[in-house]
Amino acid sequence: MGRPAPCFTSAMIHVRPMTFGQSGPGRLSGCVGNWQTSVAGKSDTSTEAAPTQPTVELPRPLQVAPDFWRLYLTLSTVIFCGFVALGSAGPFQALYAVSLGATLGQVALLAGGYTSIALFAGLAWGRLADRPGRRKWLMVGGMCLLGIVHLASALVPHWEWLVPLRFIEGLAIPAHQVASMAMMGDLLAGHPNRPRLISAYRMSGSLAFSVAIVASGALSQAVGYAGSYIVATAFFAIGAATAATLPGVVRVDVAVPGTTPTRVGFGELLTGPMRPVLILALAFGLPFSMVYSVWPIWIANELGLGQATYSQLWGLAAFAEVPFMLAAGWMIGRAGAPRTFTLGLIAFSAVYCVYLINPPIEGLFLAQVVRGLGFAAYTATSLTMAIELAPATARGRAAGLYQSAQGLAQITGNWIGPPLAGAFGFRPIYALAAVAVLGGAAYALRIARPTTQTDL
Repeated sequence: MGRPAPCFTSAMIHVRPMTFGQSGPGRLSGCVGNWQTSVAGKSDTSTEAAPTQPTVELPRPLQVAPDFWRLYLTLSTVIFCGFVALGSAGPFQALYAVSLGATLGQVALLAGGYTSIALFAGLAWGRLADRPGRRKWLMVGGMCLLGIVHLASALVPHWEWLVPLRFIEGLAIPAHQVASMAMMGDLLAGHPNRPRLISAYRMSGSLAFSVAIVASGALSQAVGYAGSYIVATAFFAIGAATAATLPGVVRVDVAVPGTTPTRVGFGELLTGPMRPVLILALAFGLPFSMVYSVWPIWIANELGLGQATYSQLWGLAAFAEVPFMLAAGWMIGRAGAPRTFTLGLIAFSAVYCVYLINPPIEGLFLAQVVRGLGFAAYTATSLTMAIELAPATARGRAAGLYQSAQGLAQITGNWIGPPLAGAFGFRPIYALAAVAVLGGAAYALRIARPTTQTDL
């Protein structure tokens, strides 16, 4: 199969030579197992005393939780409810703020303030999520708080009231996202079909989002944007109640005898094998946020297509993600993670170029299908790698870093997108985004070559 995937190899966090681009289903699998086995070798003095004997790293036995499918479906239901809620209200936040009197610059204030808080909250929640028994209650508490925020947002009379509510939302969203991601990592640890199961898990979110945005688009035209926020409140409540049925801890790892779990900090994760994942998250997320912070206004107001057409276009992209998400899970095992990343980034470059030429409505619908392909390829790959490339004791921190990298990209894009659109128009933003994601695609192709950690 070639050299192993990037893994932590000792309590000192040395990193093995790595090949991100090698193909095969075992490319990412076993990282945590090899890390733990290497720690065991470090602690086993009898092995060090006999260097002439070859050391064979045997795969750890897979211990699947007896109620694996119940837990997997419960976590999938939680993400489904969360994405129904986000699809009901999230895509309309800019339009809702404008309808309450906000300018483009004030929309940037709302979005930028939210993502600034989420950026640091993800790191804090990641550290807390690595403490035993905390992940379940972070999910429950985060979704309850989100329900309260969306209910209050539906009742505000002016956009200024959205400022503190969006800031509270920035605290709450990373709590449940980091905790659910870490718990899913616990559940799938050692499972041979991790990429496909992770893709199917995330696919449930795409399906929920696509249904919600189309339905809420029609609802917002009938009763106003406040109705979409009420729907979001209801589904956050259902998600919190579902998460409350989960156990406090999901344990699937088989401990290596004679070893002590090693605490891995943010620094080791940043300088270790997660670094390329975080770089690619920034390369994708910054232009994405820059474009889609103003895209709803461009579609609904600038092109005059209205909020119903906007919701249909966004919903089409989310619907397209559903089959593409499953295909991406298969492709990760066959072609390798960087090549799947590259496919997603090139697809988004094509989408931004279509926006640039101001196409007719048929071209916009075609672009949204390609957008679904690109988003599925990026999301399935990044989520799989973020879950797999950290030891069990640091899954919460790894999830927090992943969420914060996305938050950093989002805050930067949200801060610069609306002001640039206000000053120069929408088309320069699309051109800049197309160039940026092509740079990310070139980096993904570079790490697809056999290389070492120091080369990255």
